[in-house]
Amino acid sequence: MERTILNKIISLPETCGVYIFKNKEGKIIYIGKAVKLRRRVQSYFRESSWKNEKVRKIAEEAFDIEFILVPSEREALLLESNLIYKHKPRYNILLKESRFYPYIYLSNDEFPYVELRRDRKAPGTYFGPYTSTKLVRSMLELLQRIFKVRSCNLPLNRIKKACFLHHLKMCSAPCIGKITKDEYQKSLDGLIEFLEGNTLKVRLSLEDRMYKLADNLQFEQAKEIRDVLNSMDRLYSKQAVDVPQDLSVDVIALSSGILILLEIRGGMLLGKLVYDFPEGKVSDFIGQFYLTKEKNRPKNLIVAGLRKSEASQLKAEFEYIGKPRNEFESRLMKIAFQNIEQELNMRIGATEALKQAKNLLGLKKIPRLIEGIDISHTQGLMTVASLVVFSSGKPDKSKYRRYRIRNLETPNDFEALATVIKRRYSKHPLPDLLFIDGGLPQLEAVSKALDELHQKGEIIGLAKKEEEIVFPDKRGKLKLPLDHPVMKLLTSIRDETHRFAVNYHRYLRERRYLGSEIDKIPGIGPKRKKLLIQHFKSVSKIKKASERELLEVIKNKKIVEEILKWAKENGG
Repeated sequence: MERTILNKIISLPETCGVYIFKNKEGKIIYIGKAVKLRRRVQSYFRESSWKNEKVRKIAEEAFDIEFILVPSEREALLLESNLIYKHKPRYNILLKESRFYPYIYLSNDEFPYVELRRDRKAPGTYFGPYTSTKLVRSMLELLQRIFKVRSCNLPLNRIKKACFLHHLKMCSAPCIGKITKDEYQKSLDGLIEFLEGNTLKVRLSLEDRMYKLADNLQFEQAKEIRDVLNSMDRLYSKQAVDVPQDLSVDVIALSSGILILLEIRGGMLLGKLVYDFPEGKVSDFIGQFYLTKEKNRPKNLIVAGLRKSEASQLKAEFEYIGKPRNEFESRLMKIAFQNIEQELNMRIGATEALKQAKNLLGLKKIPRLIEGIDISHTQGLMTVASLVVFSSGKPDKSKYRRYRIRNLETPNDFEALATVIKRRYSKHPLPDLLFIDGGLPQLEAVSKALDELHQKGEIIGLAKKEEEIVFPDKRGKLKLPLDHPVMKLLTSIRDETHRFAVNYHRYLRERRYLGSEIDKIPGIGPKRKKLLIQHFKSVSKIKKASERELLEVIKNKKIVEEILKWAKENGG
C-alpha cells in the first residue's frame, strides 16, 4: 500500500460520507458510502477481507482516495448513486440491461416536444423504460390526440406554417402561435400526469368534457372525445392486468442474479424489465435505477428482500416502499418471481445448446458470442448487409449493425460478403463464432476476406436448400434434426439475420419508390407516409387496401378518400 493513501486513510473521520478510490492514473475505480468512513475504508486493506476478489482488486489498484462528508445516510445514498451514474467506475456493480428498452422523452424547450427515444443522452424528462416499442407508439398517438403536444423537434422559429398533425387535431401548433405558453403548459401537465399513472383522472376529465359538449349539442366535438376514449379502452384491453385502474406502482423481485421490474401505471402493465444483477442487493439497484437526477420515480415501490434499515434510508424518496400491502400487489410480486423462473429456464436451455454446439461443431470453446451476417438486394440494386449479435444464446439488439454496399456495379453476393467482412473485422475483433447465411461458396468468400485481414476464426454456414451446416475446412457437412437445440439456435440466428437485412433493404427500397408516388397524394406528409409504409409494407398493398383498412391507419376520412382516388388512378 502506498504511503500517501495510508496516511489519508488514518486521517479519515468517523462520520457519514462517500469515499472514492482512484488508481495511479487518477481514474476512479470504485465509489462507496459509509456511516463511519475510516472504519469502512480500512476494511478493504485487511487480509481477512481479501477472500472477496473484488475487494482484493480494489485494494491492489487503489493509489489515492478522496472523500465527501454528508449529514445523513440518505444524503450519502443519493450522492453515491449520482456519482456512480456519472463516472461509471470499473468495480461498481453497474446495471446491465438484458434488453434494449424504449423511453418516452419530453424535451426541455420553451414548448417541449414528445418522442420515442432509445437512449437518455439529451437533456429533458424521460418516462419508462417500456417493454414494447409498439406500445410506446400507440401511447404517443393517444397522448397527442388527448393533449395535442407537438412531436416535431424542429426549432419553432424556422417553421412558417402548421404541419398536417395540426389539421388532424393532434398538435396545438405552438409554432404559429395557435396556443399560449400557459395553455401549452397545462396540456403538458396533463400528459405528465397520465404518464405518471393518473390515467383515471384523465379519463374522467375527458368523459366530463364529452358529456358537456353533448349537452350543448356539439355532437361532432363530443364524438372526437368518444373516439379518443375508445382508443384508450383498446390500449387498456391489450395491456391491463387484473388490478384496480388507479394502481400505479413498480414491483421489484431479485433472485439468482436476475432482477425483474414490473411497471404498473393506471392499472396497465407498461413494462416488464429484465436486468442482470449478479452481485448486488436490491438497495443497490434502487440507488442506481431511481436516485440519479434524470430518473422519473414512481410514487410507490413494492420490493421483496429489502431490509428495514435500507427501507428507512429510502422512504423519503417514495410515498411507500416495502412489501406488498394487499392482494393485488402480492399477485404482482408473484408474477415477478414467475418471470425470473421463466428467464432462468430460458437461459439454462440456451447455455445447454451452446455447450452442445461446441462439441457437435468442433469448436475450440463455447460460442458465447455469435455474430451472424446476411445479404439482401433486389436484382443487385440497393445491396445491404445485416449483422446480428447473439450473446449467451440470446439476441443483443443494441449491437446489431446495418451496412450499405455501394461498391458493386453488378449483383455479387460473394463480393458483398467480402466487403462487409473487411469493414467489420478491420475494426472489431472476431466473435467466438461467425455465422453466415449461405453455403460453401459464401464461406469461401468470407475465409478469403479474413485471410486478407490476417484474421482466423471459427466460421460456419447454413445452406438453405438442405438445411445443412457447412464448414470452410475438412469437417464436411452436418445435418441435424430440425428440433435439435443446436439447430434451433442456428435457424433462429439465420432467421434474425434475414429479417434484419430484408427490413433494412425494404426500408431503402420504399424510401426510394414511395418518395415519389405517395408524395403526390394531397394531405400526406412525412408522418402519414411513415405510418402507411410501416403498416402496409409496399406501394402495391397500399393501392389494394380497402377504405376500412386505410381508416385504421390514417383515421381521417377525407385523406382516405384522397388515397383511394390516387390508388384508382394508379392501377389500384
